[in-house]
Amino acid sequence: MAKLRPRARIVRTIGDQLISGPEAALIELVKNAYDADSPYVKIKIIPPQNGDWENEPSWIIVSDAGHGMTSNDLLDKWLEPATSDKVTRKTSPIKHRKMLGAKGVGRFATARLGKRLELESTTLTADHTLETSLMKVDWQQFEQAKYLDEVDIEITPTIAAEKPGVTLTISELKDTWSQKKLENLIKELRRMASPLSSQDSDFKIFLDISAFNKDTHNFDGHDLLLNPFEKNSPRSPEQVITPLSIESLFHYKLEGEFSADGGFIGTFLNDRGDRVQHPLHLPASKLYPEEDSCGPVKIRLNIYDRESDAIQSLFQGLGFGAMGRMESRKLLNENIGVGIYRDGFRIRPYGDAETDWLELERMRVQNPSKKLGLNQLAGIVTIDDENLSGLIERSSREGLEHNGAFARLKRQIAELLSHIESIRQDFRERAGLSRKPIGSTNNVHSSSTMEATAKAIAELPTIYRDKIEKAFIKETTALKTAIEDLETYQQALISHSSLGLVITQVLHDGRRYLSDISTRSEEIVKDSPRLLEESTFGEYIRANLPENAKNILSSAGGLSSLFKSLNPVSGKKRGAPSKQDIVGTINRCLKLFTKDFKTEKINVKFDPASKNLFFLGHDGDLMAALLNLLDNATHWLSTSTSDNRTITIQTKEQDKYLQILVSNNGPTIDERYIPKLFNAGFSLKPEGSGIGLAIAREALRASKADLAFDDSAEETTFIIEMVAIKND
Repeated sequence: MAKLRPRARIVRTIGDQLISGPEAALIELVKNAYDADSPYVKIKIIPPQNGDWENEPSWIIVSDAGHGMTSNDLLDKWLEPATSDKVTRKTSPIKHRKMLGAKGVGRFATARLGKRLELESTTLTADHTLETSLMKVDWQQFEQAKYLDEVDIEITPTIAAEKPGVTLTISELKDTWSQKKLENLIKELRRMASPLSSQDSDFKIFLDISAFNKDTHNFDGHDLLLNPFEKNSPRSPEQVITPLSIESLFHYKLEGEFSADGGFIGTFLNDRGDRVQHPLHLPASKLYPEEDSCGPVKIRLNIYDRESDAIQSLFQGLGFGAMGRMESRKLLNENIGVGIYRDGFRIRPYGDAETDWLELERMRVQNPSKKLGLNQLAGIVTIDDENLSGLIERSSREGLEHNGAFARLKRQIAELLSHIESIRQDFRERAGLSRKPIGSTNNVHSSSTMEATAKAIAELPTIYRDKIEKAFIKETTALKTAIEDLETYQQALISHSSLGLVITQVLHDGRRYLSDISTRSEEIVKDSPRLLEESTFGEYIRANLPENAKNILSSAGGLSSLFKSLNPVSGKKRGAPSKQDIVGTINRCLKLFTKDFKTEKINVKFDPASKNLFFLGHDGDLMAALLNLLDNATHWLSTSTSDNRTITIQTKEQDKYLQILVSNNGPTIDERYIPKLFNAGFSLKPEGSGIGLAIAREALRASKADLAFDDSAEETTFIIEMVAIKND
């Protein structure tokens, strides 16, 4: 029977390709020390004496005081690729730490770092004596040998050390450790452990780069290790690496926890405002078909405004003195990023300043004044283990698998951020920190009459009044004309925004109708030569011809109906207001959402008070408003966990007015957001533009109607009010 024989160079494949760089390789060795129950890991990098990395010797020494390994462990576990030892053994034997190196490939990080390895391991045997083994590995042998089992590695006993532990001496280094590379390593080591100190408190990381000096290497290793957040950072060869915590540095802070079903309970604090922790509760949203539960998730985010004075005042408040604008920005930029942590340790690359795993910059393009950018967040997302969360770390140690649990995690955080962005924007507008958007031309109309100015002119002496009055009338007339032109342009934009909602359904249904017409037409053309044939097949063709023709006519009618639905929102030049059928318009809008209602299992209840309901205006204005309301209702119902998702449309006649009530039993709107619902730019959708309701209201006002939110209704309800006309 044939057997798989791994090639010897698989070790280099693992070391060079699965481990992205020397910084990542050292982090794997740190994890191994942690798994070995060591209280510390010490890393020492010794550069070439004269700075010649190509021709002079250089070393990396990594040591720990863990339980060590016997010679049998070295043979059966350390030298066995992808061993299952840490998969089956979930915790360490002495301190019961959760194992970090569960993939069985971290040991080959030494092959990524250098060409030669000396491993000295000391362990306490069953008879309570210390046993020390020395193993020497020339990784170049793995290039020369054909198969892995042909490589001979010597393991010899040696004089026992004083205490258990492992020392790795790596030589003939593959990388030049420049200042930038060392800065990256320090940053990675600082970010490796959670700033919240949830990791094992007695595990410390030491880094010694004191051999780097300015004379030979153009920088001082000691200086690179100085912590900017510690005023009296000690200067010693072995520097303890601690997280750079900017936990107390924020303008706004969000803290809380998602439950396993996705509900959020937490607090929000505005340090530029009242500095009070306000409770924040969000209901769980339903799982999308492509999602899986990501388990309970803890989140802690610091949020920053990016104005220069705001950033400078942050650092001055921590006692940094009068920092310059550029210096304070640089220090903040180096410490932003949202990291994902498990068991107290960071999963790379989440938390790197350049890793936008939440796609913040993509969403910010739509609404930069409201949406938070990548450089405005610093925080920690803490996830559970792989079995409970479904969030699986890639074998390459570069992030999580992009599976259903990861998609759920991203959406939960995006929806939470939408609420925070709205709260922050509201505060900034009230505090005069950002421009408040204006969504209506009503105030412009009243201002354009310039009543106070006209009154003042009327009180002038006649000798001056006539000339000024003529100029005033000319200017105000020009202003009103300009406003009317802007309103015409605004109506065109409203039409085009609604067109996007319609066109998707038109294309979907249009293809179905067209396919039916095409298929049946081809069948008729193909069978036409035998139409009059006196045979069983001829009879079959003649019998089916009326049915085919009827179906073609029906599909053509469907296409015609679809094209008609485009007319009201096509943006073509508007005629004079005319009598419009309200029930017919509502039914057309509902028909366009048929597919969405079916997909999201939404029931629709529409029972008009009368079928003879009309208003004077433009059909496209009502259609634009209804399409936006139905689109919003469908979105929020799609996030609901209810099995009875319902949209209800009612009509009410009151004297000369007519009301259309559009309700849904999805998530209710927090009362703090109600005053902002019709503000352009306000949206609670993660990727919303915030113009839908503003457009809906403006569209109706163009037909002398209006749109309002009913804050007294039990369900989320919007009211369209218009002047009714009789069907004469």
